Amino acid sequence: MIEAEDLKEYYPFNKIEMKFYPLLLREFDFFEKQQGEKLYEINRSAENTKYLTNGVVQITTDKGREKTLKSTSLSSKYPIGDANKSNTMDAVVTSKTMSGFQISSNLLDHIQVWNSAYTNASSDSPLRGHDSYEWVSGLLKSRSVQMLPQGNIQELFLQLEAKPVKAGEEIVAEGDAGDYCYIIAQGEAEVFQVIAEGEQKVANLEKGALFGESALVSSEPRNASVRMKSDGLLMSLAGATFSKLLKAHVIRWVNPHAALEMLQSGATLVDVRESAEFAQQSIEGCFNIPVNQIRKNIHKLNLNSTIITCSNLGSRCASAAFTLATLGYDVYALQGGINGLIKTVHS
Repeated sequence: MIEAEDLKEYYPFNKIEMKFYPLLLREFDFFEKQQGEKLYEINRSAENTKYLTNGVVQITTDKGREKTLKSTSLSSKYPIGDANKSNTMDAVVTSKTMSGFQISSNLLDHIQVWNSAYTNASSDSPLRGHDSYEWVSGLLKSRSVQMLPQGNIQELFLQLEAKPVKAGEEIVAEGDAGDYCYIIAQGEAEVFQVIAEGEQKVANLEKGALFGESALVSSEPRNASVRMKSDGLLMSLAGATFSKLLKAHVIRWVNPHAALEMLQSGATLVDVRESAEFAQQSIEGCFNIPVNQIRKNIHKLNLNSTIITCSNLGSRCASAAFTLATLGYDVYALQGGINGLIKTVHS
């Protein structure tokens, strides 16, 4: 184990503001390995950046170069390897045991982008002056943001606006047009949807949660209301900026011919139209989950299956694809609507 103050000895943490060290520690995974075990393997990709804190590791590159890494050496303060380089080396434990820690390479890259945005921000910037920065790690770990290139993340932070809020305040209302999405910097919120008996709570939102984005993706009315459970602070992002920075990088489109091939290989088709529309025309074997019920019915879908969303409107299947992507699914949105796929099936 290492303490927060120890991070100033490690690269690139020594380039990051010390006030963010406690956040980093929460993202570390501390591990131990035995002699002969591999940390990295040539031609086998990895997602984490690893550091050696005790023991000895032998590194052999794909070019045949060898290097012995000892925890007592200065070089142990640098990464053993990261997601961009790990598949070009073998890294094998040669001491009886070794210990170390790792962090998601993607998250580490994005934290460095955040650090740059913060240090370069003016004193009156909405990025500064927060009692807690837990919301930053929550935002950076969200699936939609993880899909972004670093330049877009930098721009995302620069476009955020601070919005103080009170307990009970309604931030978005079901049925309204979407103009902003929000990140919870402080406080908690609750999500409600209208039902026959009135309304029901469908979710709780905590620090770092991104909400209100579905209406920006679909250009349709809000499908739920969000109210603050406590006083707090939101970071808001305008819809036009959201579309520019997030939407284009999260939603993947597929044409009917490619979709049919994917379905024949085991992909799952999810029709996100309303039940009445689905009853009139559908494709055998597909699920029907209306777009505004995706989150409530997520348990019906296999996380290990590729998902293709379809509807007669591109906006609806895009909205469903965005939601599923942010929940960790391998998902595509169908171009041309359900009719295009039906024609392809029967051609």
